[in-house]
Amino acid sequence: MNNNIKLLVLVFITILSSCSNDVDNDQDAATNKGFLKIGSQTVELSQGYLENYGIRGNAYNIDFSLRSKSISAAEDGAVVYFELFSPLQNNLAKGDYNYGGFSDAAAYTFTKWGQSLLGKNINTAKGALSVTNGVSIRPTGGIFKVTENGTKYKVSFSGKGTATVFKDGIAASTQNDVSFTMQYFGDVKKFEGKTFVSTAKNARFDIVEKNHSVVFN
Repeated sequence: MNNNIKLLVLVFITILSSCSNDVDNDQDAATNKGFLKIGSQTVELSQGYLENYGIRGNAYNIDFSLRSKSISAAEDGAVVYFELFSPLQNNLAKGDYNYGGFSDAAAYTFTKWGQSLLGKNINTAKGALSVTNGVSIRPTGGIFKVTENGTKYKVSFSGKGTATVFKDGIAASTQNDVSFTMQYFGDVKKFEGKTFVSTAKNARFDIVEKNHSVVFN
């Protein structure tokens, strides 16, 4: 009798443990996870954004951004921004994206206009991203990888860039070939990018307005 009771207790504990693990796994699957690492500093990322700026050449101009929960002056935050060209409309195709030029507009490339920031008080003014106290880095090479692009995105980046350190909003130093990495798995909010027509004489192209507002709203 005692052996039967012990067996029932053991089975009950096993079932509870299994259910608990399933709940934990479900919670993990529902949570956006990621990080930006520049040098020895790392900040978690919590939300992704995708903006479609339409077709250019034979590819689509897609902006992909990420941010941490806080980007205030109270603690270190992070914002990641990449400008890429994808063969898919309003979506980043799976695969590896390499460094390329904006004028080439080749599929599976990202441009030099990307920017990642880590530090306190990250903001946007006049279409540019800035950090009051921290580091801003622009990519000069590396691989942006898209592994999943369905209901959730799984992306990563490993490469190098030109990093500028800011103190009280003023550029204090700049260094080339600084390594930085990024990973993210989670939801991505999608938007249509805005464009406006240039009024300048002899303007050849419509001007693309990229003000990063979706990241801060």
